[in-house]
Amino acid sequence: MIPRTRRAQRTDPDRATVDRRSRDLLAAALTRTVHLLSTDPQLIESVEAVCVSCRVELTVTDSLADTKGADTLLVDAASEVERVPNGAIIVALASHQSAWELAARSAASAVVVLPDAAEWLAEMLARSEHETGAIELGRVLGVVGATGGVGASTLACWLAQEFSETGVPTAAVDADPGAAGLDLVLGTESEDGLRWPELHQFSGAVAADQLWAAMPSAGSLRYLSWDRQGTHASSVPVGTVIHALRSAATYLVVDLNADRLEEQAQWCSTVLVLTPRTVRGVLAATLAVQRCGEIPVMTVLTGLNVADVDAAIVESATGVGCAGSLTFDPRLPQELDNGAVLQRGKRAKHAKAVRAIAQQVEARS
Repeated sequence: MIPRTRRAQRTDPDRATVDRRSRDLLAAALTRTVHLLSTDPQLIESVEAVCVSCRVELTVTDSLADTKGADTLLVDAASEVERVPNGAIIVALASHQSAWELAARSAASAVVVLPDAAEWLAEMLARSEHETGAIELGRVLGVVGATGGVGASTLACWLAQEFSETGVPTAAVDADPGAAGLDLVLGTESEDGLRWPELHQFSGAVAADQLWAAMPSAGSLRYLSWDRQGTHASSVPVGTVIHALRSAATYLVVDLNADRLEEQAQWCSTVLVLTPRTVRGVLAATLAVQRCGEIPVMTVLTGLNVADVDAAIVESATGVGCAGSLTFDPRLPQELDNGAVLQRGKRAKHAKAVRAIAQQVEARS
């Protein structure tokens, strides 16, 4: 008997008709509960077909309250839930464009567009309970300059390098398609590997392991960069991909686009606002903090102290804590042009400052 969609009583397959190996696999599958939150008959039929193919029983409901205790929760992208529970999977038909928007503002672990990703979904559902336990999502640390040209990209790269050298999976992510590419800062523009423009027709499942394996690296640090022209910037699901990568990385350090701070801050666990030691810099930092909404924010002081600005002044003005400061380095612009920013970050004064900032972020998270 093939497992059928359950709306009331569970039905068990006839184990006497299968061999030992199939029986073991089937028993493992049936120890898991898979719920679908949807009222769309077409989507329900598509998900049912996947579940039948991998011998997993499906329970369909229209109430999020009924999904408590489910090992795997599938949420219709067209549902009216404001936020998806942590670890859930968003499912949609190819005609539904809302999947990406819902994923970007939620704690879902993946987005699955059917029928493109039916095979991926079947493989995921057929795994054992041990293999498909709750995934601990990594942290997203956004970095943005209160004003332009203050070194936000540099700090993002240095922080990503600091985290990666502690041995945890870390990626630097470029979220500004108009900045000519973070790989130029890293000096790796000629390296092969995935770049944002290649994801402009991304459909099906946003699978973190596949993305992670395709991303290029600079030493132990992975990165995802734009190209020189910001190609396909309007059609790449950046927020969705960043969220998906949280299941592969412990830290994602994102070089944010200041012009889209309100939107991009929502992807982040914490935002760092790099603040020049000037009156204008402090005023701009105050506005940047407000633009981040409810997302936790900290400031980082940078540049020459021409206005006698210290951490206490910035904290008083912005209402958020100061994570530390970076000292002025007159050689840094040349090192940026040379693609040697990571090497420059290893100098004692920079390494010590970045380590202190990283520790403050971790302590206040």
